[in-house]
Amino acid sequence: MALSGPATTAAVRSFQQTHSLPVVPANDTQVATVDSATLKALASAPSEPKANPTASRGYLTLTLDFPFTGMLRVMSVTTEFEGGGRFAAQNRNTDRAGLSYGLIQWAQRPGRLHEILSAFQTDEPQLFTNIFGEGDAGLAQRLVDHTNKANGGVVKNTGVTIDPAFNLIADPWVGRFNRASMTPALQRVQVRTALSDFNNSFQTLQGFAPQISSERGVAFMLDVANQHGDPGARSIFNTVHQAQPNLSGPQLLVALGNESVRRVGAQFGSNSPEAKATRDRRDEFRLTPLFSDAPFNPT
Repeated sequence: MALSGPATTAAVRSFQQTHSLPVVPANDTQVATVDSATLKALASAPSEPKANPTASRGYLTLTLDFPFTGMLRVMSVTTEFEGGGRFAAQNRNTDRAGLSYGLIQWAQRPGRLHEILSAFQTDEPQLFTNIFGEGDAGLAQRLVDHTNKANGGVVKNTGVTIDPAFNLIADPWVGRFNRASMTPALQRVQVRTALSDFNNSFQTLQGFAPQISSERGVAFMLDVANQHGDPGARSIFNTVHQAQPNLSGPQLLVALGNESVRRVGAQFGSNSPEAKATRDRRDEFRLTPLFSDAPFNPT
């Protein structure tokens, strides 16, 4: 990939020299070339110490080495709606669910935060102890045990912790979750866990709504499942299908979106920010050109 302009050329060549990469072409003063090695180094090197990487295609493939499959693409787009695609995204109990964290906002109260913490501990035990336990394996284990309690270790109706030692929406826990988010090994765990969740939801979706088979329809319903849970997605589909059994294609997605928004409105208020955000989210998945109406291929 050739880039022109003296400032761009100088910046690219400086980066290549700093990282011991070939300067290509070395004898051309007007054009800088970004080859695959340079591109991968650029994607891997944060622009500042507190860089906050996102699950973009470039970062997922070049830095974390994931093949960009159909399911990874759906997951990547969904993360944009959950927390701006950021590995470090945190919702600190604004929805009364305790801490919601990471790419797909694993929420504490429904028990999903325990899922990602357990994955961290299983896949990268030493990193998990170093970051979440500050080197104390006992503390790291108590965190996992706490999030495995009823309602994820928070009061059901308020999301407030039942144990002040594990107030995960305050420091030092906020800082520990941020540190985990900047670690590529734990970023890979986030991606693997999210893909597993999405593939499981896809299998469930095929069981209760086999007629939803386009890439757009599948992405729409997987996003519904990520927000409402698999049982919620099934319930939303069954409610719409029983009332209007002949809907298909775009009309079905409109009706499913309306039911999803209605349920969020019943919980938070029909004019609440949560209901509005859900409406925007459903409409974006229905209409975005990022997805096609061709049959979905997860691989």
